Amino acid sequence: MSVEDALRETKIRELPLSPAVCVAMGTRVGEVLELMKQRRAHCVLICEGAYLRGIFTERDVVNKILGMPVDLQAPIESFMTPSPVTLHPEDRVWEAMRLMDEGGYRHIPLVVEGGRVAGVISVQDIINFLAEHFPTEVFNLPPRSRQVFAAPEGA
Repeated sequence: MSVEDALRETKIRELPLSPAVCVAMGTRVGEVLELMKQRRAHCVLICEGAYLRGIFTERDVVNKILGMPVDLQAPIESFMTPSPVTLHPEDRVWEAMRLMDEGGYRHIPLVVEGGRVAGVISVQDIINFLAEHFPTEVFNLPPRSRQVFAAPEGA
């Protein structure tokens, strides 16, 4: 099976995804930052009950928090991205890659019917999938995508 075929046929639910880190609406931004640090999480889903309301990512930290006069007691809603783009666990990995590429996303929340949170898929999850299933193709890639070697290494 080719890499493209695997990406088009594999469902997101088939990947070994890490559990999503979720916080409730109204959680203080300082608490969310501490939680991200403790869990080494690159994103946090903001939920109302079991339903997704927003996402807060490492990119939000850089663009909205660092170097700014931020009240760490403020609710996370002031800093999250509301109503983020989502996928369903039954969607294909190819669709996740397409959305990540088009939208510049590194994390996409997964929701089931009715908007209940089912997890999150990250760029790293896709890279791990590719490296596990296609090690030769991944590990033999040149450092730059358009780089061509005149001779095989060690020749």
